[in-house]
Amino acid sequence: MSMQIDKVSFASVEVTPRTTWYFAEIVNSNGLMTVVEFTKGASSVEVAKLIQNILTHLSGKLVDTEADIESILNYDRILDGRSVEAAAISAIRTAITQLSSMEKGISLGHMLGGSGIKNIPVYANINRGLFATDRTPRDFAVAAEDAAKQNFSIIKCAPFDEVNPLEAPTDILKAADIGLARVNAIRSSVGESITILIDCHSRFTTETASHIAEKLEALSIGWFEEPLSPNDYGRALSELVNNVSIPLAGGETGYGQLFFDGLLSNGSVEIIMPDIKYCGGVSESVRIGRSALSVGGSFSLHSPSGPVSLLASAHATAAVKGSMALEHAVFESDWRYEITDPPEVIKDGHIQLHEGPGLGVGLNREVISKRGEIFPV
Repeated sequence: MSMQIDKVSFASVEVTPRTTWYFAEIVNSNGLMTVVEFTKGASSVEVAKLIQNILTHLSGKLVDTEADIESILNYDRILDGRSVEAAAISAIRTAITQLSSMEKGISLGHMLGGSGIKNIPVYANINRGLFATDRTPRDFAVAAEDAAKQNFSIIKCAPFDEVNPLEAPTDILKAADIGLARVNAIRSSVGESITILIDCHSRFTTETASHIAEKLEALSIGWFEEPLSPNDYGRALSELVNNVSIPLAGGETGYGQLFFDGLLSNGSVEIIMPDIKYCGGVSESVRIGRSALSVGGSFSLHSPSGPVSLLASAHATAAVKGSMALEHAVFESDWRYEITDPPEVIKDGHIQLHEGPGLGVGLNREVISKRGEIFPV
């Protein structure tokens, strides 16, 4: 089903001094409007400008599917998922898929091939909420306890703030001690029934990651996420996979199915973690997940951002049978659910998919006016 994009507007909401979520409302020539999130930290406004430029270039052109965008734009290179181009194109591709599902009068999940599941399991990433604290081991323990009280059975943290991979191995391991203390505090607070996931934010080297993995094994860790960057150190990670017993996860800044197929074929990770904001959009994430599962890999979407990207990621998760739980950043804001209309619903470790065509929600303009802004580019 061909369509033309008619116009776009942008909105942002400052959630904390460290976090601002960015959204684009995109309208097609039939007057249907959908919302996508393109949050990319300090580069978010640059992404918005590129989205505007690309949609201006697409003005008057018929688009059959989201996969046409790169050829229409004459992109003849493989995109780096860390680039503003990847973020802008991912947002536009997601918008086209959502608008296509609205044209057909079906939900995004059904458009992606889902089976109609309404509640998707999510795990609690406590890291971003902890930026409002001193990030002591006790702070980590309290946040984990709060997540467990809300019936999250899986909790993730990023405990190694002080580690710098450019330092000497002895200094790296010494700096990691406080991180290990944080993980120990979480395990002591929530007991053995809760799965703990560890995100390293690429702060280690091959040698030091092996030492840390040994320490974490005793704490029954569910996965070891990005001790090194999969984008830059795929071969080193494949060596690490063979040396540690904890499953390695990663790929949050990868773009396109070929990137993730490569991670698995090279043995760099065992669990791939595409982010719909950077990987090529929601349809591409489904192709990535199905490809991974077909070769024995595991799939868990990366999604530590706002309610729009989380909901779209939930639709994609529902469309990939065999997906692991989806990421959800908890305790960053107690009003995040208000941003969408109808509001976000997360209960007992699950996010609810809304009824209706497309994504099933729009932005709550009243809340945006009160807490954020509509901005030009």
